[in-house]
Amino acid sequence: MKQGKYIIGIERDAIRCSFSGRKSTKAFPKAFGNKEKNIFISTIDEDDDSVLRLKVSSSNYKDAYIKMQEVTNVVVNELHLLGEMIYASSFYNDEVLAKGKISLQIDKEFYEELKEDYDLPESLEEAYLKIKENMEVVADLAERNYGKIKVKANKKDVVISNIRLNIFDGYGISQNDLMFFVSSIFMCLRDKEIKNLKDLQKALLETDKKLNLKCNGGIEAIVEELKEKVSREEKEKGYSKETILKLSEKYNEYAYNQRYCMQKHKKLVAESVAIIKDAIANGIDFEVLNENKSTVEFRGHGNIEFVIEGNKTDRDNYIFPIITDDKYISKQEMKEAGLSVPEAILLDSDMDRQDIEELVSEYYNKKLVVKPRNTNYGTGITVFSKKATKAQILNAIDYAFKFDNNVLIEEYKKGMEYRFLVINGKVLSVCHRRIASVVGDGKSTIKQLIQAKNKEPWHALTGTPVKMDQPVVEFLKLQDLTYDSVVSANRRIFLRTNSNCSTGGESVDYTDIMPTKFKKIAEKAARVFDAKICGVDIIIDDMEKDEYSIIEINDNPGYSINEWPYEGRGEKIGVAILKLLNLMA
Repeated sequence: MKQGKYIIGIERDAIRCSFSGRKSTKAFPKAFGNKEKNIFISTIDEDDDSVLRLKVSSSNYKDAYIKMQEVTNVVVNELHLLGEMIYASSFYNDEVLAKGKISLQIDKEFYEELKEDYDLPESLEEAYLKIKENMEVVADLAERNYGKIKVKANKKDVVISNIRLNIFDGYGISQNDLMFFVSSIFMCLRDKEIKNLKDLQKALLETDKKLNLKCNGGIEAIVEELKEKVSREEKEKGYSKETILKLSEKYNEYAYNQRYCMQKHKKLVAESVAIIKDAIANGIDFEVLNENKSTVEFRGHGNIEFVIEGNKTDRDNYIFPIITDDKYISKQEMKEAGLSVPEAILLDSDMDRQDIEELVSEYYNKKLVVKPRNTNYGTGITVFSKKATKAQILNAIDYAFKFDNNVLIEEYKKGMEYRFLVINGKVLSVCHRRIASVVGDGKSTIKQLIQAKNKEPWHALTGTPVKMDQPVVEFLKLQDLTYDSVVSANRRIFLRTNSNCSTGGESVDYTDIMPTKFKKIAEKAARVFDAKICGVDIIIDDMEKDEYSIIEINDNPGYSINEWPYEGRGEKIGVAILKLLNLMA
């Protein structure tokens, strides 16, 4: 954790209830692992799982609040699958069941700096005792918002507990609440005479300015709230249970809609988001080191590991991604290992046009695939599932040359394409990638349907928008359609020939349906490259038969489509990677 002026810890209890408001009687969710070892998610009573305790810590109040949001969102998502949600209030049937707690540990170096400017106790232990004594006045003045809070001084920190949850914030304790308590604690280090709210506000703002705590806005907002005629408790008591339930539904719906993304790190690839959420669920701490490159540090089980883009780790050898990026060489390696791959020829951009036409002439009026030698996410690929003319093939070759100096011409294999996700030698998940498509409504153009689809949470938040590029134009043209065509209601229009989710395809979970024989094929392909984490793309026309064709092995598989399929259950790929890295049992 980064060093700063202090380390702040937040705990908030969360009452589990059904969507109708009935308190849960279900056991601690399996998705959260061992409640005694999970640093983020546990319970307030080892014999009662109806009230969860969520805990986070950080080097500043803003990051602590964001981390609490992330943990809460993960909890809400898992509870949603159980038909439950978090109740917004501390009170349930007039009984206080949920509370909040804040701890603050002052950095030793920062404290020594403060001692140079202020007359403070010699040791931090004595400082915490002083804070406790002075906080009693603050506690009395702030009771209208937080109830009868308790303050305890320990050797290493000061703890404020018994805080009534803030029903007006979806995460129980607002960012302004945190600002107020942080400023109050530091203010209580100094000798300030506080008699009323006016004194309190003045002292807090002065402390904030002198120590550069950056809590100004929150202090003013909280003190103004304390001055109001009606307190938080009175406002809450004025709400019926039905109203509180509606608030709970609103908060939980918002949190559930964050299941594919994070509050702060919006630039992370979907796979990094998936593994972070799996880490949170299992109590493994994390820190985003480089958002632009999706580099994340994980700490768990006594180990520290680094993961890039959700799947790049030191468990795979350096040469693996280099070989698999070369589609030609990787296929040759698999072929020599006795695996079935499409026959292919290789073209070079330096070749004479006449030589290129002569080489590809055997493919004229045949079904084929044209792709750059080195490509990812379906870039530059054209699939001809129907017999292609010379002109169509040459146009596809020119298009592929825009992305690489080498282009592959492959025989077309009939069947459905499946992504086999192999982790540490075992197939964990299989999904079919349905080709990008739209379903007509009788009034919208294809372009409008695509734009609407790209606003769906699955497409928008997993980074898999339906692309509108030249292959789509060409494929629509084959169907006598354009972007401006209006499609009749319930008619599905496929937009391209390749099924990559990165170009708008949609994943459907086939893990339980796929026969074991094909899973073993994928595992064998991974062994060819000694791959610990990879995706194997296989074309299968009939699962009852033994025929198949491996069209690609991917060192950087976009496994968010396996973890969060458009249709189906999905698998916890992130958990498997965390286990591979010995971050959890």
